[in-house]
Amino acid sequence: MERLKKEAPNPKDRRLDNIEKKELFAKDRHPKSANYYKEEWHFIKKKGARENIAYQLQYLEFMVNLYNDYQFYLTIESLLCKSLMVSIASVIEAALTAVLEEGYKPITAGTNLDRNFKSMVELAYAKGLIGRNTKYKLQGLRRTRNSIHLSSIEYQEHTAYEPEDVNKHLDLLDIFREELRESLG
Repeated sequence: MERLKKEAPNPKDRRLDNIEKKELFAKDRHPKSANYYKEEWHFIKKKGARENIAYQLQYLEFMVNLYNDYQFYLTIESLLCKSLMVSIASVIEAALTAVLEEGYKPITAGTNLDRNFKSMVELAYAKGLIGRNTKYKLQGLRRTRNSIHLSSIEYQEHTAYEPEDVNKHLDLLDIFREELRESLG
């Protein structure tokens, strides 16, 4: 298998990395800036978490554009979908961690936060941050995310993950963000 080939003509300016390579997408298909996503998630007070969420969302947008613009099939399509669902779950988990751990006294007061995804979803629901339907859908995403290990015999990697599942979870991510934003005012 080939290895990644990185060109870094100026290590001090990472924007110049790989500048000699051909562009994959036209300018209008490039992901939105990290600042765009930081603004979308402005209600996350913890700066590092908000930035990491923004970077994951850029990656998600890039991968969605890649899928939509190029032909993918069989195993590669399934594994791309798997990667996207893991990223979606990571964004949600990061937002829950940031909100439940820091800077929101009415939410964390008197709680003993267990830092696993299931417990955070339950606590977010109990504190009125997300609705009942979102809670159940997030638990479904959590179960999918927990089944991604190669050792899982319940899933055949080449057929386990579908674009429809990714779209469903992207919709869930939008709903989650809106419910969280509204509840945090």
